[in-house]
Amino acid sequence: MSVADVYKEFPETMWSVFGDSVETLRNKDREPNQNRWSTDADFDSGFAESIAFDKNLYKYVILGCKTNVDKIMNGGAISACDRDKIVHCLESIEGDIETGKFEWKYCADVYTNIVEALADKLGDIPKDLVITNRYDICLVILEMWCKSYIDQITTQIKQLQVALVLFALRIDCLVHHRCRQRPNNTLLESLVLPNLKKLEHDASDLRAFLGFIYSSSDGVIDLRNRFPEDFSLSKRSTIAEFARSINYCIHDHLVQLLNKFATSIKLISIRPHGEVVEYWDMLQKITIGEQMREREHRHLALSKCLNIGVGELPKDCEIQDAKYHLFSSVKVVMEMINLSIQCVENMSIDLKKIQIHHPRRYDVVMGFAHFLTSKGIALETAYAVVHLCLEKRCQPSKLTLEELAHIDFPCERAHVLLDDKESVFGKFTCQDLDSCMKLIKWCCKLGISPETIFERYIIYF
Repeated sequence: MSVADVYKEFPETMWSVFGDSVETLRNKDREPNQNRWSTDADFDSGFAESIAFDKNLYKYVILGCKTNVDKIMNGGAISACDRDKIVHCLESIEGDIETGKFEWKYCADVYTNIVEALADKLGDIPKDLVITNRYDICLVILEMWCKSYIDQITTQIKQLQVALVLFALRIDCLVHHRCRQRPNNTLLESLVLPNLKKLEHDASDLRAFLGFIYSSSDGVIDLRNRFPEDFSLSKRSTIAEFARSINYCIHDHLVQLLNKFATSIKLISIRPHGEVVEYWDMLQKITIGEQMREREHRHLALSKCLNIGVGELPKDCEIQDAKYHLFSSVKVVMEMINLSIQCVENMSIDLKKIQIHHPRRYDVVMGFAHFLTSKGIALETAYAVVHLCLEKRCQPSKLTLEELAHIDFPCERAHVLLDDKESVFGKFTCQDLDSCMKLIKWCCKLGISPETIFERYIIYF
């Protein structure tokens, strides 16, 4: 297994469509672009006005201003010093808003309020920073909001994935009590790995949406040269797909995860914000409350407000339904992810329902990976060595220099680090090598340090 091979079993992302990493896309987003702001007037006028005048969205106006200031500077219209002054003033305005010191002008939208306050502090400001078209202001706010929350949610999903992997290491080979007679009946195979894959699909989708938004700085991405069919994707339709992912895919996957773990393992009470809350009470509050009803109605309301053409729409779609489908639903999902992390981290095992299977000896596997990283070997390479040994069912000392070079192992150090490792993994009597290798790949992908695993979880083996 080379380092590149680590990702072969993981869900495909849309990066092949763009050929760019997230950081590359962000750098492009800072580059000057004469068509930075779309003149697309396809938003519902009432929706655009509601967004533009919503003071709660001031953070995304400020983020939009900062992004455009970077473009103006990179285009040579202002100096880096002037750019820093503008950014500092924007941060000062943000502080005033948060402390209630900012004086809002009643007849002006949020963007105009902030830009005029900036002009009051600095005098003349770059004309390219001024946006008067309400539809453009709406697009700026929604774009920055999407970018911000996609970053936050993908980070949360990774934290949940890490919690699941550490949980799998902690429980080792406990058997799922409801499927003892089935193949792959351990909690790792029946609960952890399936949920890791679902979450990775969700994160891949979010990264794809982020890529679409960064790559469509003129409002529309033309993908006809990349796909056989005539296909283009606007920022408005990307925003709608992000909302659908939040309200349907990610939300439903989290509900399934929580319910499956709750029916398989005894959960202890969790303590969000210092209060003792029973798991079932909190789950019911999040998943069955008023905020989770009428999802389809709200999705259609958003589609109507974005004018993306989804056929016949109900006449009673409301702007507040559309805004809920975006803003409030995202907060619910983030709360659900946090709840999932707390539940996974605070589980206790009910030995009446589950039994111990033959051990996989993760202590030996992670101990050797920890030994390699402690000697300066890169985390990915250390995991690749362990994976290769498990795959070939051989000891580290038996790996060839060609195999080591393939996984970026420093061959000049092979004699010192590996030659005396002739019985690291016993006789490989474990029947679950495939599951063990899958978990090793997840540890590598998520960047979980062998040292962290070894120090925190070896006591359970």
